[in-house]
Amino acid sequence: MVDETQGSDRIVVVTGGEGGLGSAIVRAFASSGAHVVSADVSVPDGPLFPETDDRVVRCRLDVTDEESWTHVLDAVVRHFGRLDVLVNNAGIYRPNIRFEEMPLDLWRKHFAINSDGVFLGCKHAILRMKGRGTGAIVNLGSGMSITANPDGAAYSGSKAAVLMTTRTAAAAAGRYGIRVNAVLPGAVPTDMLFGNVQPGETQEEFLARMETYSPLRRLATPDDIARAVLFLADPANAAISGVYLPVDGGNMPGAR
Repeated sequence: MVDETQGSDRIVVVTGGEGGLGSAIVRAFASSGAHVVSADVSVPDGPLFPETDDRVVRCRLDVTDEESWTHVLDAVVRHFGRLDVLVNNAGIYRPNIRFEEMPLDLWRKHFAINSDGVFLGCKHAILRMKGRGTGAIVNLGSGMSITANPDGAAYSGSKAAVLMTTRTAAAAAGRYGIRVNAVLPGAVPTDMLFGNVQPGETQEEFLARMETYSPLRRLATPDDIARAVLFLADPANAAISGVYLPVDGGNMPGAR
């Protein structure tokens, strides 16, 4: 049975909510009528929930720190009475590093944020949702979750781990009525993507090159990704769990 409080008045936490994709996801949920917590390591420390009527509040969250997760999600539940949706969006990508030249500390940083952060988010969201018998978690993977990029090995490996974390979390949480799914963005014009621009290449040339990889001859926008996240979080889609949804113009082999 779907809890009707998960409709337009949902309580949503979005990690990495201040970045290119995260801010689009935050806006999309807020426009749907949800109360949204934009949780990001870039937000200064301060009161978690200042007196405001805004649909969006911002707080600091370090997704690699379990105590930070406990602090934020406990505060969300105290303030709003529940947590309906968690979007694990926070991520890092340092491109153009050959596999054999990847420093171990940078490899571990990718896994700490992209993989461990998703695990901690799923773990602590499930703990706070399971007593209500409902809830949705949406993890952000990547086209590189299922395609190998030797010059982005740490990102590929850590985002591949997101897929199995999604599936195992879905298997564990299903008994509580909690759904866990993933969105796999392809190339999206954000600051993170522009880190892949090659020397001597303009941003316009780079984007035109990226578009040739898509049968639709277009890149996904942040709003395209946000709509996919809202779809998987929507309680109307109560039978969908443990899946990943590519949003990439059709360019990822192995996803079809």
